[in-house]
Amino acid sequence: MKILAIETSGDICGVALLNKDRIIAEKNAVLPRNSSSSIFEMLKTVSKKAVFDCLAVDIGPGSFTGIRIGVSLARAYGQFLKIPVIGISSLDCLVFNAVSKNNISGKIYSVIDALREEVYMGEYDGLKRKKEYKIITIKKLKEMLNGKCTVVGDKRVCEKINNKYINVKLTASAVGFLAIAKFSEEQNSTNYKGILPLYIRRAFAEERTKI
Repeated sequence: MKILAIETSGDICGVALLNKDRIIAEKNAVLPRNSSSSIFEMLKTVSKKAVFDCLAVDIGPGSFTGIRIGVSLARAYGQFLKIPVIGISSLDCLVFNAVSKNNISGKIYSVIDALREEVYMGEYDGLKRKKEYKIITIKKLKEMLNGKCTVVGDKRVCEKINNKYINVKLTASAVGFLAIAKFSEEQNSTNYKGILPLYIRRAFAEERTKI
C-alpha cells in the first residue's frame, strides 16, 4: 500500500510518500509559523504524479492555521481521488520519532506548546497512549513527573518542564508510518468526511468572541 502523508501542524511543513514500511520520498522543512501554504510545492516535488492508495494528515494539536491547511488539503484529495484519508495526532508523531530514533521505553509525556504557560499533552507507555489528549499548565505537569519518565517534544518547551527530555521534531514520514498501522486496524473509519482538526481548545480569536 502506498500512502501520501502530510505534516503542517507546526513549524515543520512536510510531505512523505511511503510504500508499506519503506520511505520512497520525503521532504520536511522548518518554516515560519503560518506559512504552511508551501505544502503545495512540496506535494508536487514528492509525489511526482505517483499513484497512491491512501492519504494521511497530521490533525493536531498545533498551529490552527497549519492544521486547517493540511486537513482541508487531505479532505479535498480524498474526495477527488476517492481514497481513504487517515488523521494522526501530532502528539503521537512526536512519540513515534522519539522511540524509533532513541530507543526509549516506559512512561513518556509528549508535549506541544499551547502558549499561556500551557502545553498540549499525551501520556504514553512506549508507543501506546494511556489517556486522552489534554491541555495542562506547565506547572501542573512538572508536579506529575518523576525520575522514571521522559518528556519528548521541541527543546524550547521541554526544557521548561524537565531535565530529562528528548528534543524531537515532527516529520511527514511519522504521520505515514502511524497511518499505515492505524489503517489496518480501522478500515471503516477512513472516509474524508470524518477527518477533522484536533484542536483540544478553540483558537484565541474564537475564545474572545462572545456567543
